[in-house]
Amino acid sequence: MILAIDTSVGVSVALHDGAETIYEFTSNEHGVQGELTAQFISNAISSVEITASGIDNVVVGVGPGPFTGLRVGLASALAFAHARQIPVHGYCSLDAIGCFSKGDVAVVSDARRKELYWARYVDVVRIEGPFVAKPQDLAPKFSGSAVVGPAAQLYSELVTGEIRHIEAGCLADLFTQGKGQIHEVVPMYLRKPDAVEPQGRKQVLK
Repeated sequence: MILAIDTSVGVSVALHDGAETIYEFTSNEHGVQGELTAQFISNAISSVEITASGIDNVVVGVGPGPFTGLRVGLASALAFAHARQIPVHGYCSLDAIGCFSKGDVAVVSDARRKELYWARYVDVVRIEGPFVAKPQDLAPKFSGSAVVGPAAQLYSELVTGEIRHIEAGCLADLFTQGKGQIHEVVPMYLRKPDAVEPQGRKQVLK
Protein backbone atom coordinates (compact mmCIF):
# COMPACT_ATOMS: atom_id res chain seq x y z
CA MET A 1 0.00 0.00 0.00
CA ILE A 2 1.35 3.41 -1.02
CA LEU A 3 0.49 6.80 0.45
CA ALA A 4 0.99 9.54 -2.16
CA ILE A 5 1.03 13.27 -1.37
CA ASP A 6 1.44 16.38 -3.49
CA THR A 7 1.15 19.97 -2.26
CA SER A 8 2.85 21.82 -5.11
CA VAL A 9 -0.37 23.58 -6.18
CA GLY A 10 -3.14 22.67 -3.76
CA VAL A 11 -3.38 19.40 -1.82
CA SER A 12 -3.73 15.94 -3.33
CA VAL A 13 -3.61 12.74 -1.28
CA ALA A 14 -4.06 9.21 -2.60
CA LEU A 15 -3.77 5.59 -1.53
CA HIS A 16 -2.57 3.09 -4.11
CA ASP A 17 -2.62 -0.68 -3.64
CA GLY A 18 0.23 -1.34 -6.06
CA ALA A 19 -2.10 -1.93 -9.00
CA GLU A 20 -4.37 1.12 -8.96
CA THR A 21 -5.43 4.14 -6.96
CA ILE A 22 -8.10 3.09 -4.49
CA TYR A 23 -8.67 6.49 -2.86
CA GLU A 24 -7.86 10.03 -3.93
CA PHE A 25 -8.96 13.49 -2.94
CA THR A 26 -7.61 16.70 -4.45
CA SER A 27 -8.23 20.34 -3.61
CA ASN A 28 -6.78 22.85 -6.06
CA GLU A 29 -7.29 25.80 -3.73
CA HIS A 30 -4.10 27.74 -3.07
CA GLY A 31 -2.74 28.31 0.43
CA VAL A 32 -4.60 25.52 2.24
CA GLN A 33 -1.79 22.99 2.56
CA GLY A 34 -1.14 23.73 6.21
CA GLU A 35 -4.81 23.34 7.08
CA LEU A 36 -5.77 20.35 4.97
CA THR A 37 -2.82 18.02 4.34
CA ALA A 38 -2.90 16.15 7.65
CA GLN A 39 -6.70 15.93 7.50
CA PHE A 40 -6.63 14.55 3.96
CA ILE A 41 -4.15 11.87 5.01
CA SER A 42 -6.31 10.89 7.97
CA ASN A 43 -9.42 10.82 5.76
CA ALA A 44 -7.70 8.62 3.20
CA ILE A 45 -6.64 6.02 5.74
CA SER A 46 -10.03 5.88 7.46
CA SER A 47 -11.94 5.79 4.15
CA VAL A 48 -10.35 2.53 3.01
CA GLU A 49 -10.50 0.96 6.46
CA ILE A 50 -6.80 0.37 6.95
CA THR A 51 -4.39 1.55 9.61
CA ALA A 52 -1.16 3.46 9.15
CA SER A 53 0.69 0.18 9.71
CA GLY A 54 -0.75 -1.10 6.43
CA ILE A 55 1.20 1.46 4.38
CA ASP A 56 4.58 0.30 3.05
CA ASN A 57 5.80 3.24 0.94
CA VAL A 58 5.30 6.99 0.73
CA VAL A 59 5.52 8.91 -2.55
CA VAL A 60 5.65 12.70 -2.54
CA GLY A 61 5.80 15.45 -5.15
CA VAL A 62 8.86 17.63 -4.55
CA GLY A 63 7.71 20.47 -6.78
CA PRO A 64 8.39 22.83 -8.30
CA GLY A 65 6.07 24.96 -6.24
CA PRO A 66 5.84 27.79 -3.72
CA PHE A 67 7.93 27.46 -0.57
CA THR A 68 5.20 27.07 2.04
CA GLY A 69 3.07 24.53 0.20
CA LEU A 70 5.98 22.27 -0.68
CA ARG A 71 7.36 22.40 2.83
CA VAL A 72 4.06 21.16 4.28
CA GLY A 73 3.78 18.23 1.88
CA LEU A 74 7.36 17.08 2.24
CA ALA A 75 7.33 17.46 6.01
CA SER A 76 4.13 15.40 6.19
CA ALA A 77 5.57 12.67 3.96
CA LEU A 78 8.86 12.50 5.86
CA ALA A 79 7.17 12.51 9.27
CA PHE A 80 4.78 9.71 8.28
CA ALA A 81 7.58 7.62 6.77
CA HIS A 82 9.82 8.18 9.78
CA ALA A 83 7.09 7.16 12.22
CA ARG A 84 6.44 3.98 10.25
CA GLN A 85 10.12 3.35 9.37
CA ILE A 86 9.25 2.99 5.68
CA PRO A 87 10.87 4.55 2.58
CA VAL A 88 9.76 7.82 1.00
CA HIS A 89 10.28 8.54 -2.70
CA GLY A 90 10.33 11.98 -4.33
CA TYR A 91 9.09 12.83 -7.82
CA CYS A 92 8.88 16.03 -9.82
CA SER A 93 5.24 17.07 -9.44
CA LEU A 94 4.94 17.97 -13.13
CA ASP A 95 5.78 14.34 -14.01
CA ALA A 96 2.34 13.39 -12.69
CA ILE A 97 0.98 14.95 -15.88
CA GLY A 98 3.83 14.85 -18.37
CA CYS A 99 4.77 11.20 -17.91
CA PHE A 100 1.22 10.21 -18.88
CA SER A 101 0.87 12.55 -21.87
CA LYS A 102 1.72 11.25 -25.32
CA GLY A 103 3.32 13.44 -27.95
CA ASP A 104 5.15 16.72 -27.38
CA VAL A 105 3.72 18.51 -24.35
CA ALA A 106 4.70 21.34 -22.06
CA VAL A 107 3.36 21.06 -18.51
CA VAL A 108 2.88 24.38 -16.71
CA SER A 109 1.94 25.36 -13.17
CA ASP A 110 1.63 28.71 -11.42
CA ALA A 111 4.94 30.05 -10.07
CA ARG A 112 3.36 33.32 -8.88
CA ARG A 113 5.14 36.63 -9.59
CA LYS A 114 3.66 36.45 -13.12
CA GLU A 115 5.81 33.42 -13.95
CA LEU A 116 5.26 29.75 -14.75
CA TYR A 117 6.98 26.56 -13.72
CA TRP A 118 7.37 24.36 -16.78
CA ALA A 119 8.82 21.13 -18.11
CA ARG A 120 8.67 19.61 -21.59
CA TYR A 121 7.93 15.96 -22.35
CA VAL A 122 8.12 13.96 -25.55
CA ASP A 123 6.29 10.62 -25.54
CA VAL A 124 6.04 10.54 -21.73
CA VAL A 125 9.73 11.30 -21.13
CA ARG A 126 10.85 14.61 -19.60
CA ILE A 127 13.44 16.16 -21.90
CA GLU A 128 13.61 19.72 -20.49
CA GLY A 129 13.08 21.26 -17.11
CA PRO A 130 11.66 21.87 -14.73
CA PHE A 131 12.40 25.59 -15.01
CA VAL A 132 10.73 28.87 -14.13
CA ALA A 133 10.12 31.58 -16.73
CA LYS A 134 7.85 34.43 -17.75
CA PRO A 135 4.94 33.36 -19.99
CA GLN A 136 5.92 35.82 -22.73
CA ASP A 137 9.30 34.10 -22.97
CA LEU A 138 7.65 30.69 -23.25
CA ALA A 139 5.17 31.50 -26.00
CA PRO A 140 7.63 31.00 -28.89
CA LYS A 141 9.26 28.03 -27.19
CA PHE A 142 5.96 26.15 -26.93
CA SER A 143 4.92 26.74 -30.56
CA GLY A 144 5.27 23.04 -31.36
CA SER A 145 4.09 21.67 -28.01
CA ALA A 146 0.65 21.08 -26.57
CA VAL A 147 0.35 23.05 -23.32
CA VAL A 148 -1.25 21.25 -20.37
CA GLY A 149 -1.30 21.64 -16.61
CA PRO A 150 -2.88 23.58 -13.75
CA ALA A 151 -1.80 26.93 -15.23
CA ALA A 152 -2.59 26.19 -18.88
CA GLN A 153 -5.19 29.00 -18.98
CA LEU A 154 -3.56 31.38 -16.51
CA TYR A 155 -1.95 33.56 -19.19
CA SER A 156 -4.13 32.52 -22.10
CA GLU A 157 -3.18 35.57 -24.17
CA LEU A 158 0.39 34.20 -24.28
CA VAL A 159 0.30 30.44 -23.72
CA THR A 160 -2.88 28.40 -23.61
CA GLY A 161 -3.91 24.78 -23.51
CA GLU A 162 -5.77 22.14 -21.52
CA ILE A 163 -6.15 22.51 -17.76
CA ARG A 164 -5.05 19.31 -16.04
CA HIS A 165 -4.48 19.05 -12.31
CA ILE A 166 -1.64 17.34 -10.49
CA GLU A 167 -3.02 14.22 -8.81
CA ALA A 168 -1.17 12.25 -6.17
CA GLY A 169 -2.41 8.94 -7.55
CA CYS A 170 -0.40 9.56 -10.73
CA LEU A 171 2.73 9.98 -8.62
CA ALA A 172 2.05 6.55 -7.12
CA ASP A 173 1.63 5.19 -10.66
CA LEU A 174 5.07 6.56 -11.53
CA PHE A 175 6.52 4.59 -8.65
CA THR A 176 4.74 1.30 -9.37
CA GLN A 177 5.35 1.50 -13.12
CA GLY A 178 8.96 2.58 -12.88
CA LYS A 179 8.32 5.79 -14.79
CA GLY A 180 9.75 9.24 -14.22
CA GLN A 181 12.87 10.05 -12.26
CA ILE A 182 13.19 9.67 -8.50
CA HIS A 183 14.42 12.88 -6.86
CA GLU A 184 15.91 13.61 -3.48
CA VAL A 185 13.12 14.42 -1.02
CA VAL A 186 13.86 18.12 -0.75
CA PRO A 187 11.71 21.01 -2.02
CA MET A 188 12.29 21.99 -5.65
CA TYR A 189 11.94 25.78 -5.51
CA LEU A 190 13.84 26.83 -8.68
CA ARG A 191 14.32 30.31 -7.26
CA LYS A 192 16.91 31.83 -5.03
CA PRO A 193 15.49 32.72 -1.60
CA ASP A 194 14.28 36.29 -1.14
CA ALA A 195 16.15 36.57 2.14
CA VAL A 196 19.93 36.36 1.96
CA GLU A 197 22.45 36.03 4.73
CA PRO A 198 24.53 39.17 5.31
CA GLN A 199 27.99 38.87 3.76
CA GLY A 200 29.76 40.81 6.47
CA ARG A 201 29.36 43.54 9.00
CA LYS A 202 29.09 47.06 7.76
CA GLN A 203 31.67 49.45 9.01
CA VAL A 204 30.32 52.36 11.01
CA LEU A 205 32.18 55.61 10.50
CA LYS A 206 32.98 57.45 13.67
